[in-house]
Formats: sequence, C-alpha cells, structure tokens
Amino acid sequence: MINPLSGPKRVVNKLIKTFLILKTNLHHPSYKHQEKIIFTLIRRCKNTAFGKKYGFEDIQTIKDFQNLVPISHYTEFEPRITYMLKGEKNITYPGKVNRFATSSWTTWGTSKYIPITKDNLNASHFKWGIELMSLYVKNNPRTQFFQGKGMVIWWWFSKNPYTGESNVGFISAILQKTAPRLWQYFREPKAELSYMENWDEKVQLIIEDTIDKNITFLSGQPSRGSNFLYKVLEYTGKKNILEVWPNFECFFRWGMAIDLYKPQLQALFPGNKVKYYQAYNASEWFFAAQDSNFTDDMCLFTHHGVFYEFIPTEEYGKENPIVLTLNEVEVDKDYVILITNNSGLRRYVLGDTIKFTTLKPRRIKISGRTKYYIDVVGECVTSDYTDKALLEACKKTDTIATDYMLAPITYSGGSIRGAYERIIEFTKAPKNEQEFAKILDKELCNMNAYYFDERYDTKVLWEPIVHCVKQGTFYEWLKIKNKLGGQHKIPKVSNERNNIDEILSMLN
Repeated sequence: MINPLSGPKRVVNKLIKTFLILKTNLHHPSYKHQEKIIFTLIRRCKNTAFGKKYGFEDIQTIKDFQNLVPISHYTEFEPRITYMLKGEKNITYPGKVNRFATSSWTTWGTSKYIPITKDNLNASHFKWGIELMSLYVKNNPRTQFFQGKGMVIWWWFSKNPYTGESNVGFISAILQKTAPRLWQYFREPKAELSYMENWDEKVQLIIEDTIDKNITFLSGQPSRGSNFLYKVLEYTGKKNILEVWPNFECFFRWGMAIDLYKPQLQALFPGNKVKYYQAYNASEWFFAAQDSNFTDDMCLFTHHGVFYEFIPTEEYGKENPIVLTLNEVEVDKDYVILITNNSGLRRYVLGDTIKFTTLKPRRIKISGRTKYYIDVVGECVTSDYTDKALLEACKKTDTIATDYMLAPITYSGGSIRGAYERIIEFTKAPKNEQEFAKILDKELCNMNAYYFDERYDTKVLWEPIVHCVKQGTFYEWLKIKNKLGGQHKIPKVSNERNNIDEILSMLN
C-alpha cells in the first residue's frame, strides 16, 4: 500500500533543502562580523551594572574593551550569575534572564549555571542548528533527511536554587522546550519522554517509542550516543543500527574527537552510508560545525552574537597574557578561547583549547581542555595525545576501546617521580594486557616528545599501569554519581586521582 503522506513528505523535504542551501550560500565568515558584534554588545549593555562598573560608556576601540574589562573564569563571574538566578535585572545584560543552562559537569565539580537570554537563543542556538543542517544539506543534496526524524537524547529541567522556578536545565532541554514548532516536528523523542529523570527507564521507553519510526539521524556525544545505540540493538536483537533504522544517514557528534570511537560506530553502522558531522557546542554557546563530508575540522561561526578572543597556551595563566582577536591568530597554534556574548558573559574563559587549521575560511579543531592534562614532570600530556596513542595501539592489537580515564601516580623519594595509570573500557579487549600497555606507551612517546624524554632520557616516569575493564564500567560509575545523560562526559585526562580511584574501588 502506498503511504498517502509519501508525496507531501517528499515535497517538504525538497522545500526545506532548498531553503537550507540558499541559507548557507549567504553565509560568508568575516572579521567584520566580530567588530559589529562587540560594539553592539557594548552599546546595548552600557547601562547594566557590569557596563557601568567597567566604563562601557567610554569604550571606543577593542583595545579599550580589553584594557578595561578583566578576563574571567566561572568562579570570578559566578557572583553576577547568582544575582541573575535570584531574578535581579540588568546585571550583565539588559533585563531579566529567564533561563539558565547547567554545565555538563565536565570540570567534575559543582555545576555551573550559564545565563541564556532570548537574544542568545535566536542569535546562537537556533541559528547554529540551521547553519549545521545547511552545511550538511549543501554537501549532501540528495539527502532524504526530512522525510524522517532525528533523535536527540534530551535531559530534564530542575528547580532554580533561589526562586524555585523550573528554569534551569541542560541546554538541550532548553532548546527542546523553546525551539520553533517546525523544528520540533523533526525531532524525537516526544517531550514527555525527554524530561523524565530516571535515565534507565527513560532510555527504555524512548527505544520502545522510536524503533518503528523513520529515524534518519542522531545527535550527541560519540561515547554516550554509542551506548544508547548498543541498548537499541540489545532490545531489538538486530546486528546493527541500519537493520533497525534503514534510512539512518548521519551522526551529528558534539565536540569530542571521533577517531577513538570510530571503530565501534562503524560496527553499529556498517558500510559507508552513514556520515559523521562534528559540531562544537557547549552550555555557554554553539561555536562551529563541520562544513564538508570528510574533514575533521570545523568552520567557526563569526556572526552568531559572540565576540572571540584567544590566549596562546604558553601565555595562559600569566598575570597579563597576550590576547589576540580573530584577525590576529595563526594556524597550528594552540589557543585558549575567551568569549563575550549576548547572554551576558564577558571575556569568559571557556575552558577549551583550539587550533586553527585554515584562516580562509577560519576552521578550527578542539585540541584539549585547560584542566584536562597531565603534568607530572613537565611533559604536559593532553587528551589530544592520549586519544591518538590509544587509537594507534588499538589498531596494532586488533582491539576496540570505548573510553578511558588517565591519571598519574606520584612517588616520593628516589629517582622515579611517577607513572601513568589508565582504566580502559573495551568492547574487544587485548589478549595480552601487558603487551598492550607497552605498545600504548610507545605510541604516546611517538606522539609527545616531552613524554618520551621523561620516560627514556631522564627516566623519571616509570612504566604505565593499565586496567582493562568490560564495556559498561564507566556507565555504572556515572550511574552511582547520578550523572547519566547525553551531555555528561568522562573526564579522560586529569592530574587529580579522585575519579580514577573511585572506579578502582568499584572494581575491587
């Protein structure tokens, strides 16, 4: 029997694709966008408490702005956000802020509350979604995306700690609630399932509700998304996701590098049909998106209501660091990002490090986090190095790792100062753990010359310790921590041992 809606769906699919292609052809990233954004923000916010304190009325140039307004981490900015949470107006942005995004706990401490204004939603979050879809459709004009629906595993709202309002939640939940109706039509699951608090029950009901629907894409972190998809296979008894959703064509991944997760995703999506598009988003903002099918960098959005500044990583932490604007950056250098945006954040340290791969247009890669690195004796190993080393070790041992956590062991006395300890979760584990650990150590030496020097020249770092664990170990830890959900990330690399020690105690 012919589906009576098949004709209209094809027409709708074609109309939306035409609109999106026209939209992306009008997008020309430019530094002029940046100048316009910062001076518009200064003008609009000059009568806020923040604007009055830091002399926005007197700012004539970007250098004036940089000289007058201090660089802020969340801890310095938090008192102002507290005033906003309490309902006070005109703190850093005109009027009252009615929504707050909670962080995804990436710093693994107290959750952050990020102000979300109406201007912020319109200029960044909604606009970003359209840009991302536009770039995908432009590169894949034969897509049948909009004859089906996309899957996003949403999270819930919680109470404002000061007013009791239900205006605090993950940015994904805020978007689910505030997005235009047409946008919501193409999304699954339905709202009553999206906001359920019990994660296990929620996932089960979402699977039951969607396995018979035409799902064409999934949006989320590679690690959390693949965990969800394995549960789909467990429930359906199918061998791969294309047997469940045969028209599935794209996994939109958030921020995290995909190389480590590619083997398990290829097992979930056999063949070359499914594409993987990277998006750079955070509770604070949506910044960039992949603009071609087969690259691993992203086009930086310059016209979405945010003004960027960049601190070279070697300057970060200094009292008066060098700070660059977008027209001053260079390729292949690591920078810490500062943002000033239309939700009220001012010269705010985002916490990510990026590097530019091209300048025309400006494309970037996420290279790490300001807090996610190991520095026992000056080797400064970031997750960018450890991801690549693990991927190479897996290739050479025919294994598949799903995630990992790394922290140092430090020794007192003697010439040996410390060693690296890892917990690695596998879907296909190594036959010989000790041999795998040696190969992994060698690959990290190949990736990072400083690590090689400390292991084999000065010899102050001892042989690494590797614990191979079964798939689901990190899930159980997140469950104990009450941190399940699509936006929570495993803190893969840290100088602190509290997280890795918690998991080791679970294994004993």
